[in-house]
Amino acid sequence: MQCRIRLQQFQPNVFLRRHCASSASLARQAKCCARDSLGSSRRVAVVGGGFAGIATAHYLAASASVDQPTVLHLYDIAGLGSGGSGAAGGLLHPFSPKGKLLWKGQEAFEAALELIAAAEHASNESKPASDPFVWRQDILRPAADASQAAGFEVLRTGPVGTSASVQAINAEQAHELLPGLTPSALPSHPAGGNESAVALLIGGGLVLHPERYLRHLWQSCERVLTQLQNGSEASLRLQQVQSLAELEQQHGPYDAIVVAAGAAAGMLPEVGDALPVRLSQGYGLELVPPRPDPDLNQPQADSAAPGHLSAASQHPELSQPSLTSADTPRHPWNSPIVDYTAALHSTQFPEGAPSLVGSTYIGVQGGQQISVGAIKQFGFSAEQALQECGRQVTDAGEVAQAEALLRPRAEGLWDPASSWRVARVRSGVRALPQKTADGAIPLTGKLPSSGNMHNWWIVGGLGARGLVYHAWLGKLIAHAALEGTEDGLPDQLLRWKASMPKAHKRVKQ
Repeated sequence: MQCRIRLQQFQPNVFLRRHCASSASLARQAKCCARDSLGSSRRVAVVGGGFAGIATAHYLAASASVDQPTVLHLYDIAGLGSGGSGAAGGLLHPFSPKGKLLWKGQEAFEAALELIAAAEHASNESKPASDPFVWRQDILRPAADASQAAGFEVLRTGPVGTSASVQAINAEQAHELLPGLTPSALPSHPAGGNESAVALLIGGGLVLHPERYLRHLWQSCERVLTQLQNGSEASLRLQQVQSLAELEQQHGPYDAIVVAAGAAAGMLPEVGDALPVRLSQGYGLELVPPRPDPDLNQPQADSAAPGHLSAASQHPELSQPSLTSADTPRHPWNSPIVDYTAALHSTQFPEGAPSLVGSTYIGVQGGQQISVGAIKQFGFSAEQALQECGRQVTDAGEVAQAEALLRPRAEGLWDPASSWRVARVRSGVRALPQKTADGAIPLTGKLPSSGNMHNWWIVGGLGARGLVYHAWLGKLIAHAALEGTEDGLPDQLLRWKASMPKAHKRVKQ
């Protein structure tokens, strides 16, 4: 049977097995017999229902065939997107803060687009129709200072593949693209004058609602297996996994287990502190427009096509008379480009205007909601990360604290944010990998605690780039786990094993 063939990959050579029936080989034989008693189906498990976990589940489900049923179990203590993934801002693009392509950025971005398409397909088949979860729009990155602006000026810009592009723009163009962009959001004295680059415009970007996206992607996994009509199934199990060994004993055996538990992965004894990551808790705000005030002459966004660098053509309301001096905004408006006061009490985000990314981000989820973040607070433990999973921020004091931290940052980018209301506060803990010459690279590989008896794998350390890398990593780790070899994994993803014994550095078939 196929399960026996797979297990032979982890057995000692035939000569030693025949002459020395070690306890390990006996255990493997018992495990194979246990699989036989469960039938010939392939049984796989994923621990963690965030970006990496559900992406891995997607590719494990995609590997199923009519000839061999696949049983897929997804374990999470609080459900889909209950950890750091659910608290993410949802902005997706393949570029670094310097405007350069991230390590493996193009293929990772295109893989993410494939999964988004799969989730959209599942969403379109949902009845009743579900709320939107993806918005395709440009993303604006203002330079943090004159030095970064100088880097933008000499950046080689243009399209990246067929999916994304980046170009440097000046202050006038930036203000035309986003009415209400504050002067303080851009470097005040660029070295080359008014025509100098002060921001990057990223074309082909997306903003996602993380929880809705993950829900639809999981629906896609379920349907892929159900449609085989051979007993294959995907099931979500809401429980805490205390250890992988215990999981195997209670619900296994499994042909492969992939740990994608994010910042909480260290709670598993088989993982512990094996991954060199730092845990960071962060807040995010979801803001909605102010309630309509009949005493204010509030602007309405028009339906002009996005992408044209003209505030007057996209937003004719900006040519309306200014508000009275008593209503003028706190910031001194020195730019002659647009009349900011008309946008101050915006009842929706300007149609066609880009989201913003940087040390503070504003992700536009349609005209009626924006996502703002993020604050990083270090020093968290895996246990605290687990406690954060699924936690709703409802305490009035905590909500006020998060708003006090983030609202001034949002106002510093887009002034109308000062009047938008807090609809929700998100909280989550991320696992940030160490920075390398290639950037902040995620971590994958076979867990050294697997030994020769188990097929346990891990994907983690996605940090702030979970959306960019989740699909590409999910495909890699699913294939590696099913084949039982790390040969297809780039060396950069295995750097965390450098300090381990040589036998654990790379697992071959």
